Amino acid sequence: MTPNSAPSVFEELKESFGDAVVGRELQTGREAVLLRPEALAKAAAHLKGLGYDFLTDLGGADYTGYPGHQGPPLCVSYQLFGSTTRKRAWIKVYLPMDAPRVPSLCGLFACANWYERECYDLFGVEFEGHPHLKRLLLYEEFQGHPLRKDYPILKSQPLIPMRDPTDYEAELVRRRGGRA
Repeated sequence: MTPNSAPSVFEELKESFGDAVVGRELQTGREAVLLRPEALAKAAAHLKGLGYDFLTDLGGADYTGYPGHQGPPLCVSYQLFGSTTRKRAWIKVYLPMDAPRVPSLCGLFACANWYERECYDLFGVEFEGHPHLKRLLLYEEFQGHPLRKDYPILKSQPLIPMRDPTDYEAELVRRRGGRA
């Protein structure tokens, strides 16, 4: 397994960004660096300059009611990987439920586009500066964000008419000039 380099990342970010680094968090044997949302883009760019050149994962979580958790309940976590150093860094930001906003990292990491759209769709996190922030997994008329703990489990959604009932196999045959 690749070693976790978060402790040295914490010291580096604390030295470079001061109060924007809120603290550390230990979960499942890994240490995460906690950042203020407004410092995320600059800190991620700084880490990319240090060789953490690949965003391996971006995910959301709702810590509402989580034992021992204090502070804002929504979390967006980012896992970065250095392709030459083979080290990893884990950074997290916590956001309020009423207006969860964080800067987009699409300009730094191209793969952030799809990750951020998924997090927006399921948790309602607004990624400021995202080039095309819209639902990814659910349809546009879907109301709410189903992975939040405040989402009612028995909520019904509006029915919408069937969209584009194209027979894709017949369309493919047509495009090939009648050949299957």
